[in-house]
Amino acid sequence: MAYMPIILHGDASFQGQGINYELMQMADLDDYSTGGTIHVVCNNQIGFTTTPAENRHGLYSTVLGIGADVPVIHVNADCPIEVEYAFATAIQFRNHFHKDIIVDLIGYRRLGHNEIDTPDFTQPLMYKEIKSRPNIYNLYRDELIEEGALTEQEAESRWQALMDH
Repeated sequence: MAYMPIILHGDASFQGQGINYELMQMADLDDYSTGGTIHVVCNNQIGFTTTPAENRHGLYSTVLGIGADVPVIHVNADCPIEVEYAFATAIQFRNHFHKDIIVDLIGYRRLGHNEIDTPDFTQPLMYKEIKSRPNIYNLYRDELIEEGALTEQEAESRWQALMDH
């Protein structure tokens, strides 16, 4: 299996560290190229304690990909099927064109940076919504049950088997 570089970034670090832009700018140099890197940005909306409009010139932290001519796939991290499709697309793109690509997983954190940090102080409206939202497991389980791909009993049994390991 061929080497496929994948770099995981936080939303704040991706745009805030100049090395990311520099690496993308050099990605096509003959003596430097990796044959394409998949940059995964965990955009959990908490890298900064301010809104995107107050800390960058674009809506997304991945806007620096535009200047480096790197495509960006924005995907809702709460939709597992869409996330799977986004990564399959990124892998196909990288393998076909041997170029960098960015997957921007747009999600959120239920808690702050650590157990004593609360984002309620800096983002009270957003975190009011997050607290009322079901977690991804429940969202996907309910979707599978509604589609008839899984029964409630099967979901409970699989969850219990997972917890037992």
